[in-house]
Amino acid sequence: MSIDNHLNIPSPVCKVSVDWANANGVELYIKRDDLIHPIISGNKWRKLSGILRKYEKANYNGITTFGGAFSNHLVATACACSINKIRCTGIIRGEKPTNLNAVLKLCILYGMHLKFVTRAEYKDINRTEGVKNGELFIPEGGASLEGTIGCETILKETTLTGFNEIFVACGTGTTLAGMANYLKREGFRIQLNGVQVLKGPGYIKSDLASIFNVEDVTVYDQFHCGGYAKTTSELVEFITDFTKSTGILLDPIYTGKLLLAIKTLIDNKTIKPGTKVLAIHTGGLTGWFGKADLL
Repeated sequence: MSIDNHLNIPSPVCKVSVDWANANGVELYIKRDDLIHPIISGNKWRKLSGILRKYEKANYNGITTFGGAFSNHLVATACACSINKIRCTGIIRGEKPTNLNAVLKLCILYGMHLKFVTRAEYKDINRTEGVKNGELFIPEGGASLEGTIGCETILKETTLTGFNEIFVACGTGTTLAGMANYLKREGFRIQLNGVQVLKGPGYIKSDLASIFNVEDVTVYDQFHCGGYAKTTSELVEFITDFTKSTGILLDPIYTGKLLLAIKTLIDNKTIKPGTKVLAIHTGGLTGWFGKADLL
């Protein structure tokens, strides 16, 4: 069975009513890419789809990919391979723990073989995309040129008329680059913004220019809440309130920081009254597996 039969695409766009947007005259919409699939959701699928479309299944006999112990990308790949009946291996950064976390157990449940390597070994592994010795190697997080092509479909399937600004969380810049390429090619004059979830001033902006040749975007790098997978009490409280008031679950790694950034930018009038904003929900709700104790 084709994996497409398991996916809800195109994902819907819904208007969100929250006091902090309404009071400032801002219309907020969310593209619900988290609804694509319970596990293979959001930009995890978008990036995978671009890569899998390039390589014919007949030309490789397995998939190998990479990630940390809480990687949403690993789980998405494991699930996609299970549906497609493809053997898969996950190279995990760090030595094998005594007790596997819920993310790694889910990878195993979907049939992924896990191989643990030290951080030093991981750093030296060639993690670039391509078919090698009969294996399709997919970079960590699906970060590659083909991954950006898959991410173009996020906006391609969306009616963008009337929107002034688009926001998306970013860790590698792959999703942001794909969206930027689509807007430029189709001639849309909509401000595209990334919210960087890792600590490091300007690194996403630099990578976008040097790796993807994308420059005409805005990247906010001050909303990481202490760094990748780091949280603050403000972030957790915001996610709790947002979920209660909208019924839309955010994760503490990416989308929680995205929507908190949008709220802050609305509150301080960086996002002007009268603006129509589209936020991309990039899924990744399995990120709660390692953060449930925050609630």
